[in-house]
Amino acid sequence: MLKDMEAILSEFDVDFYVVGAVARDYHLSAKEGTAALRKTNDVDLAIMLNDASQFNQIKDKLIASGNFTADDSEHIKLYYKKGLEVDLIPFGKIESANGFVYLQPPNMFTLNMPGFKEIYPFVEEIVFEGDLSVKVCTVEGIVILKLIAYRDRPSRTKDITDIEHIIKVYFDLCDENIYEEHMDVMDLYPVGNIRYLPLVSARVIGRKMQVILQESNELRNLIKSILEKRYEDWAEALIAGMEDNYSQP
Repeated sequence: MLKDMEAILSEFDVDFYVVGAVARDYHLSAKEGTAALRKTNDVDLAIMLNDASQFNQIKDKLIASGNFTADDSEHIKLYYKKGLEVDLIPFGKIESANGFVYLQPPNMFTLNMPGFKEIYPFVEEIVFEGDLSVKVCTVEGIVILKLIAYRDRPSRTKDITDIEHIIKVYFDLCDENIYEEHMDVMDLYPVGNIRYLPLVSARVIGRKMQVILQESNELRNLIKSILEKRYEDWAEALIAGMEDNYSQP
């Protein structure tokens, strides 16, 4: 699917990156025992666009290829070969001054999904077999997007569950980076605390979130306000990391 998608997006000179469950599963499959607790059959792609007209042109070209069909109600949703669900999430110049994206026709479809523009400069580029190069949202970017998704739909507790799982396995995934660049964090919490490694991990994630959010005080304040409403120790550690005197090496 990504190969067929990339072929058409490249015709429009449009960049994109993988977000959502596929990005999550990519990172969490890096080591044995860290895989996600649940699987999904949908793909979310953040697409950097200039305007709604460009979105419609791309969507029409994807459908004309014969590989994609449109959803009857959701303007951003397609189906790849009538099976795989694909969401195209527009960001960039297409966003209005208030952060909203307006798509039409046939009906007005409105989106307000902040964070994609800020995360974009920090995505990781992955090269697959067959020379397919795809950009993927970082783990820390995933946490930011999941916090925003939870804010929008508090009943969707799976976002918090995903964040807690990421924090639980983060040290196993990133231990070398923590030892090399964040060794000081390991002295900030009691080693005897049963929650020692999750707290260290959350603090480091918070530091990296700080870097992603440094160009947007509005988004940084939004993320902080979401975390301040949580009661878990990891939320407090994320905030502490966001407020650390830290600059990325």
